[in-house]
Amino acid sequence: MFWRFGFHNPSAVDTLLEREDITLEEILEEEDLLQEAKSHNQKLINFLCQPSNCEKLLYYITANDLEEGQKFKYPFLCSEIIACEIPALVEMIILEQKELLEKFWLFLDRPIHQTSSDSEQEKDNNVDHGLESLLSSYFAKTITVFLTKQPAEMLEFIESKPENLTKILNHLHSSAIMDLLLTLVRMEELPEGKGIVQWLSDGGLMDNLIDRLNPYLDTEEHSIAQQCICEIIRLSQTSLLEQPSIGLNDLIIKLKSEAVMRKLAGFMLDPKAPNATSTLINGVTIIIDLIRHNNSDMENDPMIGNNYGYTGNNNPMVRPTPVSLADMLKVLSDHVVDFNRLLTEPRSVTGPMRTSIGEQTPLGFERLKICELFAELLHCSNMSNLNAIEEKVRDRTSELKEPEVQDLPMGDYLKWQLVQHKVLPTCTSLFFAFPWNNFLHYVAYDMLHQVFNGRMDRGYNRLLALSILKDGQLTTRMVQAQKENDEEWAKPKGMRLGYMGHLTFIADEVIKLFEGYPEAIVQDIKDDVDLDSWYQYCETELRETKERDCLPLGGDRPNDEDGGMREDDDEEDELDGATASQYSQYLAQRAADGGLEDDEDDAHWITNDNIYGNAFGVMGDGHNQVGGIDDEAEYDSDEDEVITQDWSRGFTEFPQANMLRRTQSHVEDEYDEGENGDYDHVKDGRQQQNTMMNHNDEEEDDPFGEFASSDNVGQDDDDSAWAVSTTMEQMDISADKGKDNVGFDHIPEDHYVRAIRTKEEDERYKKEYQAGQDEEQEGEI
Repeated sequence: MFWRFGFHNPSAVDTLLEREDITLEEILEEEDLLQEAKSHNQKLINFLCQPSNCEKLLYYITANDLEEGQKFKYPFLCSEIIACEIPALVEMIILEQKELLEKFWLFLDRPIHQTSSDSEQEKDNNVDHGLESLLSSYFAKTITVFLTKQPAEMLEFIESKPENLTKILNHLHSSAIMDLLLTLVRMEELPEGKGIVQWLSDGGLMDNLIDRLNPYLDTEEHSIAQQCICEIIRLSQTSLLEQPSIGLNDLIIKLKSEAVMRKLAGFMLDPKAPNATSTLINGVTIIIDLIRHNNSDMENDPMIGNNYGYTGNNNPMVRPTPVSLADMLKVLSDHVVDFNRLLTEPRSVTGPMRTSIGEQTPLGFERLKICELFAELLHCSNMSNLNAIEEKVRDRTSELKEPEVQDLPMGDYLKWQLVQHKVLPTCTSLFFAFPWNNFLHYVAYDMLHQVFNGRMDRGYNRLLALSILKDGQLTTRMVQAQKENDEEWAKPKGMRLGYMGHLTFIADEVIKLFEGYPEAIVQDIKDDVDLDSWYQYCETELRETKERDCLPLGGDRPNDEDGGMREDDDEEDELDGATASQYSQYLAQRAADGGLEDDEDDAHWITNDNIYGNAFGVMGDGHNQVGGIDDEAEYDSDEDEVITQDWSRGFTEFPQANMLRRTQSHVEDEYDEGENGDYDHVKDGRQQQNTMMNHNDEEEDDPFGEFASSDNVGQDDDDSAWAVSTTMEQMDISADKGKDNVGFDHIPEDHYVRAIRTKEEDERYKKEYQAGQDEEQEGEI
């Protein structure tokens, strides 16, 4: 940019553009090309906007037949020029030279997978198909720029031919083309992009992606379909209210439909397909994402509603369209028995394998994902819109027969299937069978936590809890697991079993369940469960475990007497009650006066000006207590020492400004209200006065200068409301000029604070008071 202001000579690009026979290839060889393009050099823009140069730019972006020195350089440079978002260049290609865009789009007609029989022909033609992924990224980047700058025209171009979607789907193996597809989905958020999701759905996008999960296809196809579907789910989510979303749309409606879910479940449970396990793993991932990103109870969640302000019908953060997953839950509930069978007879586990702790039968990713599926289906079954039912049906849920169960809401229907096929006892057995798989332990604890914290007065949640305790014998298995752990720990070089931490969490949940529902739960299981051994376990091993968990990891904190454990410089002595009170008052006073200086030490607080305000404590009998400090006291000493405070050291030539109260004559009559007056709260100041100020006879000058209190001792109660500040130790000077008062002998008249001062006196006071303040701040106390 500097050459525009005359600081540099014209660039090499400008020099080349002066020639009439300059070519695009010569411009591409210049090092300053991208810098000139980013700065929107007008000469360069005019040159690039020529139709022939526009055509070459788009050709080089996807060219795979260039020479060795050009095949990497030219595609990169041309795509970067387009990425500079030069308006004139983009408009030339999209609006004026539309045939160039159509020719550029033909890149998607290229074949994707090359067979081995074509390898020799590729070598003869010097075609390097290894560049396809790189060129795909340049192509997708260019189309994205066009969609950003001219969204309406680009979407019209893409939607003009139905086969354009098929071309995109044929290249989904390329991550760049997948990103391009997701960019099209995001265009639904823009006003110009409304309708693009409908076009994608009508073109069979979701059906195409589901078909890619066919267990007879390659596992790479499964992964591509899963990633693309999950991204569409996240773009369409309705749970995370603070994130942008296109909301419920035809793609999600198609995905959660009964027909698509039955096809997906059939793929996942195919007993003969070679890659059925891969389909199941990717299919479960899709279902879990669909549930988590479409939680219909988000606006009713008390944690989110109260803490984050999402409650209220008029809140724009709450999306008004709830997503019902009833069809999906119905299909998966019908296949609970098939998924449960895979937990006991997995397809992917053929036998034990060697590990660092000996031969072990692995759990397998297949069984872990099925347990995750059951845990997530439990979350889904608790959504309010899946549990709407009449009360008369709820009252007889435990008596319903299988034909009548079809009339249950989907949430209870799933739980009924889980109870009938003893799914949760099976998952509990896996928990204890694989003591070193913490992923499984977390999922099993999640399921038990949901059930034990659910409602026990209606529905099938109580039957789930009873199934876990009766059929699964959870408490008995926990007691037995504790004994096995103790035996392993007692062996030489023994170690605790891997599930002991989660076992403590589960024990807490069981204890809360028994305490909360002694009649509904404990009474029903007392004949089938050994409760005596459970109570003994809670009183012994569990209690010891909880007490051990409460101990500090590094041991107890060292005592103050253990001087070798810490340095003297790092020692922080605790202040007693009286000293702490004085110190807090000192800090408050210093903060009011402007705070401490950077180089000022807090250690001097005992000898600073706070002494005259804090050295006197009012005793319980109403008398004042006087103390002092020793000038030679060593405060760094570790020994306990009695500090005798010299209260007179804290006095300065002038009192602090906030130590004077209003005099009676300053207040108009309407504020003089006796006991109910606004200032009646200072009336008790006179009760704390005594004769402790006899030290003034020893001073050469009056430490209070020309100021004294105007409070009148001996007058009626109304007059006593004007007491001196307690910071000045409640000193009271009688209005009688010649009378001795609280230890002062005949104080001259000019030592009183008059209610009204003259202008000259006011000016003199300001100067003297300011001088005294400066002297106090600069001097050393």
